[in-house]
Amino acid sequence: MTKPFPQPGLQIIVFSKTHDLSKPEVIEAVLARIAEIGYASVEMGSNHPEFLRKTLEKNHLTHAGTHISIGSNLDRTKLIREMAVTGARDVCNSGLLKWGNHAADDYREAIKVLNTLGRDLHREGISFHYHNHDFEFAKVDGDKTGMDLLLEGLDFSVLDLCVDVAWVDRAGVNPAQFLKDHADLIGYIHMKDQNGTDWTELGRGRVDFGSCDFTGLPRLRHLVVEQDTTQIDPFESIRISREFLRNKYRV
Repeated sequence: MTKPFPQPGLQIIVFSKTHDLSKPEVIEAVLARIAEIGYASVEMGSNHPEFLRKTLEKNHLTHAGTHISIGSNLDRTKLIREMAVTGARDVCNSGLLKWGNHAADDYREAIKVLNTLGRDLHREGISFHYHNHDFEFAKVDGDKTGMDLLLEGLDFSVLDLCVDVAWVDRAGVNPAQFLKDHADLIGYIHMKDQNGTDWTELGRGRVDFGSCDFTGLPRLRHLVVEQDTTQIDPFESIRISREFLRNKYRV
């Protein structure tokens, strides 16, 4: 099944080291520039959902979703209430119940929590996505990797994968092959590039986007540019990545 290429969104983490995102006036200015550069949505959290909703509407943006970790003190009732205000219908989760030294039992414990949260969010009409890093591709149970355990244990009727293509690449796995092998389980994409040392603007690293088929993902809801850090001005960074998507995919 071929789907239209989603209009790209932006994860605003790239501004976290240069802009005080706790200030409303900074959020207003950043979102205005994001819209001017041509993004359709943003992935971000907010403790002031009504303000975020109004600011997004003013700039003709939508709230693609928010990012959480089940290892933090997550208030799911508050999360659901805030998303109802902003209109977001997607949640991405990073990590297990703790960071570092992951063993098979850590995955099995986390899978139970992920499935329960997935069911809770599914009942609210919210799509839940597990976001990978590179550690999931390390062996933790004989020849099985953490990703193998996730693929075996997650309830894909109530959640799916947020595939970060640069983290897959950094793990030594072919992103294009991973997308192909698990196409039916992927609902969210983080478009990211890397050169082996640093995160880079799209098309300036070693991720082979030309081999990645993002249209063959029947569950795909969002395609979001994410660059954790940049060596240049973040607005220039997101402009370069936006131009890459226009030139590469005509979106």
